[in-house]
Amino acid sequence: MELPNNYLKYPENVMTPKVVPLQGYDYKVYSYRFRGIQDFYDFLKKNPDVNYTVFPKGKLSSIHGERRFAGKPYYDALEDLTKEMDPGYQEYLQVQKQIQARGGRAHRYRPIKSVAGGSVDPVAYSTGSPEIYRASRLYKRPKFLTIDTQIAYNCGHSKAQVFNRAVIITSLIRALERNGYSVDVNSFMVAVEDDEVIESVFEIKRQGHSMNYQALYKSLVDVEFFRRLCFRLIEISNVQNEWSYGYGSPAYESMVRELLNLKKEDIYFDQPSDMGIRGKDIGDDFAEVVDSLQLQNYINVSKEIDSLRRSVKVLQK
Repeated sequence: MELPNNYLKYPENVMTPKVVPLQGYDYKVYSYRFRGIQDFYDFLKKNPDVNYTVFPKGKLSSIHGERRFAGKPYYDALEDLTKEMDPGYQEYLQVQKQIQARGGRAHRYRPIKSVAGGSVDPVAYSTGSPEIYRASRLYKRPKFLTIDTQIAYNCGHSKAQVFNRAVIITSLIRALERNGYSVDVNSFMVAVEDDEVIESVFEIKRQGHSMNYQALYKSLVDVEFFRRLCFRLIEISNVQNEWSYGYGSPAYESMVRELLNLKKEDIYFDQPSDMGIRGKDIGDDFAEVVDSLQLQNYINVSKEIDSLRRSVKVLQK
């Protein structure tokens, strides 16, 4: 059988495979780029060619993976990707609404008086003051941070661990924005098998844009996103190694940083277990993450933990 040439058919999403030196070794890298969840959905709906040379037709994990491991069937997961009517997503939104009620803004303004521009101040005008206009001036420009999130995770993670990670990421974004930071979210799936790497980057949130909660939820909480839909990306890659036995392993942080050219100051979110997230108490998990990332000087940890616990309690009433 011939290997698929999806990079020729869909050049806007599939990059031409290339050899990249990483960690002192040469790796063949297969790359994908998506401008959000809708773009990912549209791409998969085109039914790109599957690499049946490496992945036997009757053993595709995206299709035949056990439900208890991979979640709902592939085609259901694909159609649900852009739908909001999901009980889990609605639950997640409730938590976000509670967190948002205690949110803030990255750009802060203060009122000023000037001799031109803005709206007229009646009092200043009547008294003959030269500064008869009122306006707002940005007095604290936001600093910029990027949160890099690895979508892939090993088997054995509970849904509670994955859910808590998504809630914590969102809470950190809001906490950082309240403290004058503009935050970008860079989500990706990077898996490795011997000397081959498959990486896919999903645009979830850009600096200055509002958080797309559905995109965050679908990519970080739903197990089907990784174990059905991202597995399909692995199956359509023209790899040659034995990916079919385990579909690779999540790449180590050091390799990912080098491959994606991430900045040293970027905040890196690895799989839940590597972040100390146990999926029990959301406050304890948040504290573990903050300690792991050394963010104590960036946010008010005790305030955020209290906010998270109160927000989650809403779901238990």
